[in-house]
Amino acid sequence: MPSRRVTGALMMSAICAIALAASPALACKGATSLLRDDFTDVDPAWDEYWTDGPTFQIGGGKIVAKTEPDYWNVLLYQGDFYPAGDACVTMTNPGPVRDPSNIWAGMILQASDGAWYIPAINYDGTAGVYRYTNDGWLYPVPSRKFDAVKGGANAVNVLRVVWKAPPPKGSNNPPDPVVTIFINDKQFITFKMTPNSNRQFGFGVQSGGNTYQLSNLSITR
Repeated sequence: MPSRRVTGALMMSAICAIALAASPALACKGATSLLRDDFTDVDPAWDEYWTDGPTFQIGGGKIVAKTEPDYWNVLLYQGDFYPAGDACVTMTNPGPVRDPSNIWAGMILQASDGAWYIPAINYDGTAGVYRYTNDGWLYPVPSRKFDAVKGGANAVNVLRVVWKAPPPKGSNNPPDPVVTIFINDKQFITFKMTPNSNRQFGFGVQSGGNTYQLSNLSITR
């Protein structure tokens, strides 16, 4: 099991942080619904990865997520694999914070080797993609400013991520590794992640002792 603590040096060198803010949930574009959760009730398929310090509470139409300073945590959906998907979720910022650095929330896409790719929005008004492996952190998309992200305490953003499935068995078509990220219905960036048929989906949060809210999850295809 990888360590869940993030050292100050690691966070300062890599996870910039971000201020979320947006409109109510913008619909995903796929024609087929794979998963919808309004978080009114607890779906037992949601599984908190590190349980030594409970982070996620589901109910009342939202996930409430709070991690201790210098720690992060992951909530994985164990009910299905998502080889292809068009996922969107509404993320509400914590209120005013003492230190806006190293605070972020995002989606988890799990690779075939178990690594987690994390398209994330940071509290400081930047966005990027983190990759977490047993060997440590990588940064496929270093955090950067994007004009669609609206900062500020209690601000709301809609994060949307679209990815492709591997080609069918026997196909001569090459896999399409492109993953596309939208923030508040504007395309942010694309990055490459090798498609895998056993892809799990989830959320990652590092809140620095503050509280995020996640709502209106939809995964379509």
